[in-house]
Amino acid sequence: MAKTKKKIFIGGIVVIILGILIFIAVSQTKVDAKKVRVETAERGDIFSTVTATGRVEAKKEVQISADVMGRIIKLPVKEGQKVEKGDLLVQIDPTSYQADVSRARASLLQAQSSLETAEIAFDRNQELFKRKLVSQETLDLSRAEYNSAKALVAQAEASLEQAKDQLAKTTIRSPIAGTITALMSEEGENVVIGTMNNPGTVIMVVSDLSAIEVEAEVDETDIALVEIGQDVDIDLDAYPDTSFKGVVTEIGNSARIVGVSSQEQVVNFLVTILFTDVVKGIRPGMTATVDITTGVSNDAVNVPIQSIVMRAPSDTIIAESVTGNGAKAEEADIDEEEMEEEEPVEGVFLVSNGKAKFQPVTTGLADQQNIQIAEGVSEGDSIITGSYQMLRILKSGDFVEPEGR
Repeated sequence: MAKTKKKIFIGGIVVIILGILIFIAVSQTKVDAKKVRVETAERGDIFSTVTATGRVEAKKEVQISADVMGRIIKLPVKEGQKVEKGDLLVQIDPTSYQADVSRARASLLQAQSSLETAEIAFDRNQELFKRKLVSQETLDLSRAEYNSAKALVAQAEASLEQAKDQLAKTTIRSPIAGTITALMSEEGENVVIGTMNNPGTVIMVVSDLSAIEVEAEVDETDIALVEIGQDVDIDLDAYPDTSFKGVVTEIGNSARIVGVSSQEQVVNFLVTILFTDVVKGIRPGMTATVDITTGVSNDAVNVPIQSIVMRAPSDTIIAESVTGNGAKAEEADIDEEEMEEEEPVEGVFLVSNGKAKFQPVTTGLADQQNIQIAEGVSEGDSIITGSYQMLRILKSGDFVEPEGR
């Protein structure tokens, strides 16, 4: 009986000790467990995009400038007005040009009269020369006067045509059907023509708004991904709750460099996107943000992009030894110099039996939130996604506890 009581007493002590040890182990585990955010790897479509900003432009627009100097006496259009090809846009005072036409016409009549006189004299001298009544010298002089008179007539005709052309240019008509998108002059103002050093007066801009484009500047790090024909989502500041569709039609070959010093310079390339949607009320000059779709992966396993981390090869090997067969890292046949030369490994941390496990992965396309996992992760795996500070220090084998549990 005494032996039985002694066995029961010893058994009780053993149970108590085991309980204490288990409590200490559990308590220690809870103390050491790192709080992490966990999400599940899912399947979905990944759209890789390049984002840029730009401005709306009409695909076809014409700057209306004056070819002759003068004062605007008629301006029958307003900004925003639609015009047809051939409609009157500007009338410049034609008074001085009409006078030039009259003078040129009078000069032509005078030259024609002189030609008629010279022709009669030349014909008469030819007949007299045949009868040997005038000398060869007289005939040659008469012929020269006749040819000179013909040249003067041709010169007068050219002067008259030039004067008529200048007069015609005082009336400016629309070269295309479109909309007056900018009106920079008013009736009564003087216009000047351009010279080598001074630009001429731009009176207005006529734009064909049936085809609208966005000219966006894409950073040099992204331009290699952009191709003609790629789909584009266009957001306009003027339409905050609506997105429009477009397509890439042109990619600039010349860089646009912004900045003075080489350290501050930003290199962009101009990309032209044509609207495929009709946008009512759109105007050239509006600010636009474009998302160019450079790649699509359908039904791909993806994880939040912030969960991707880089680890040194040595950390990967240690991680495998800790979470694998339990062998110590120093016992493995590892060339330390070779490890130092290797590139860091890209991967994610999985949650396995309450511990973090580093898993190397092969990534694919990425959007603004998620990234495709081509190899290394399966749908439904628990992925550690944060916090950012925790991912920086997290190692394989660390005890982890999802936040909120």
